[in-house]
Amino acid sequence: MASPRRRPGRPAPVLALLTALALAWTGACGTPDGDGPEPPGGGASYGPDPAGDEWSPCPLTGMERRECRGVTVPVGGGSPETLRLALSRLPARDPDRRIGALVLAPGGPGLSGLQEAVSAGVDYPRALRDRFDIVGYDRRGTGRSHRVDCGEPRGALDRLGAARSLRLVRDVGAVDAAARDYVEGCRLSHGPLLARLGSRAGATDLERVRRALGEERISLLLHSYATVAGQVYVTRHPERVRAAVFDGVVDPDRPGTSYVLRTLHTRQELDDEQVPEPTARAVPKEVPPDVRAAFDELDPGPPPLALFLGVHCTDFRWPGNLRALLRELDDADEARWRTRTVARDYAPCVHWPGRGEPLGAVRPAGGDGGYGAADGADLLLVNSEDDIRTPAAGAERVAMRFRAPLLTVPGGRHGLVGFGNECAERAAVDHLTARPAADPPDARLGC
Repeated sequence: MASPRRRPGRPAPVLALLTALALAWTGACGTPDGDGPEPPGGGASYGPDPAGDEWSPCPLTGMERRECRGVTVPVGGGSPETLRLALSRLPARDPDRRIGALVLAPGGPGLSGLQEAVSAGVDYPRALRDRFDIVGYDRRGTGRSHRVDCGEPRGALDRLGAARSLRLVRDVGAVDAAARDYVEGCRLSHGPLLARLGSRAGATDLERVRRALGEERISLLLHSYATVAGQVYVTRHPERVRAAVFDGVVDPDRPGTSYVLRTLHTRQELDDEQVPEPTARAVPKEVPPDVRAAFDELDPGPPPLALFLGVHCTDFRWPGNLRALLRELDDADEARWRTRTVARDYAPCVHWPGRGEPLGAVRPAGGDGGYGAADGADLLLVNSEDDIRTPAAGAERVAMRFRAPLLTVPGGRHGLVGFGNECAERAAVDHLTARPAADPPDARLGC
């Protein structure tokens, strides 16, 4: 695989594979018994103390004031159960010019916010590290925040991957029963959390993180799929958002089959997009050993299928029964391997708990583009023109709903801010530090 093409002299960032990892996934990764692998590294030296909700030091070389904690949040949906989110904070390096807290969230779903915060301490723009507390957390169901894993599809579900015709699958009843069994096995392992993994719950958790930080308002830098929860959050809590940048914008207003079909790509497509191989991680040689060790230890492992289901089955629109799902996939104008893969992995969606009203087109209160219209600088969207992960057309639609400025960058790179794209990083830094209002709120910007 080709590595990202970067300017000479700047090492590939620690985060170079985070966004590519989950979105390049083409199948579930779990152990045969369904328990799934534990996150690499069993120690707690670089993560929060699982027993406490208070900040405690977890320093790294060059990040001596780094601190960690857990945040207890309700599972939701009327359940009395709670779970703990793993949170880290790296105080601003220039306290006299500190602006506030900048909360980072990677895409996926399935990527580690703790890991991203470590990488941000190494290779995010200096102005952001100097003037913001850099905050990262593992979203619910991921890494150190109650990782959800139910293994891979088996039996009749697995055989869908080789079906000649999805419309003419012989024993639909057996496939449907296997889908039900998969969901029931997940439910027995993870309880009510299984129905509360979507972006609505993610937005609720983000508000809990803000409260734990003790900040009246926060700034946001969200990547890829995290921009969906970001859209929900800024519509619910616009008064709590000082400024936000969404990098690689996902539009949730589409059928679930349409979305997940386009998250699967061939090797050539990944080469053309400059996405690195999603199996190994690259770390600059000059990174201190403890930073490298922290990055490795916080690795959440391969994104499990159950997390994808828990998020996608609740965020998007899906057919109401298995036959309808198979017909919809059979009719899709997509490569056969794509439709069979989605049929195999997403058949459980028709029985997934918590499926209610899909997100659809997330809009500000009143639906008139009120959020950000007052000063035109609260929300900045950034997207590559030819991004096959998050197409520019989707970013355009989200920008129109929020009357937000959209910066489009030439090429197809997925992940711009923090990945060395100078134009995107300069715009993000200007927006987050100065929040200029010179451009109209619905401006279309370019590099």
